[in-house]
Amino acid sequence: MNSKFFFIFLLLSSCFLLTCNNSIVDSLSNGNYNYTAYDSLGRVVAEGELFFKFQDSSNVKGEWEIVEVGNPQNIGPQIGKGKLEGELTDGQLMIGLNPDYVDNNVTLVGEIENNIYSGNWFYSSFIGLTNYGLFEAKKE
Repeated sequence: MNSKFFFIFLLLSSCFLLTCNNSIVDSLSNGNYNYTAYDSLGRVVAEGELFFKFQDSSNVKGEWEIVEVGNPQNIGPQIGKGKLEGELTDGQLMIGLNPDYVDNNVTLVGEIENNIYSGNWFYSSFIGLTNYGLFEAKKE
């Protein structure tokens, strides 16, 4: 798939998320969140933790540590541990799990409600959108 499809998919996803709160700190708090990622067929492919430290009402930084479940294919660099950075824009929280990379990224795009962050994960490599699925991160 090419990068145009990826951006069109992100644009369409954002249309459904515009009713979200415009402040991260109103809906999420600092701390650890249990993360579960699912493939496009709904099977669990990864589990772990995201640690959020909110910078202000629309920016977040933190860390993540995630392990694969089973033998998933092409889920990108969301296995292991690393830094994360994100921003609330137009009612959706977009978090990059690999903020120092130009490509080979996993991006989380989702909505926030009652200390639960959920939505879609996208793995984008040098060839464009490589894989995607759903995720959910719940406050511990």
